[in-house]
Amino acid sequence: MLKYIKSNLPILILIIIVIGGLGYPFYSGKWIMAPRLSEIDSKCYGVDVPSSIEHNKVLLFCSCVHTVGIENKEEKYKYCTNRMDKIAYRQDS
Repeated sequence: MLKYIKSNLPILILIIIVIGGLGYPFYSGKWIMAPRLSEIDSKCYGVDVPSSIEHNKVLLFCSCVHTVGIENKEEKYKYCTNRMDKIAYRQDS
């Protein structure tokens, strides 16, 4: 058995790397492909996303708008826009 493992070790390591690479997106939530526009549209239905929000932060902005407990629409958008600016500033530094 040990001789079999030693002789096939490169193949076994390659199989482990491939399985890990296929499982990584499910474990981390970071997908290689960008979400389709229909997915973004369905999650952001009824939300007017400002042009200052980067494309990769649109879903986060829509989630903020849908979940924040502020009743006034203008205050809600202002709060979420400021929150996105803070996140962008934190990632830049």
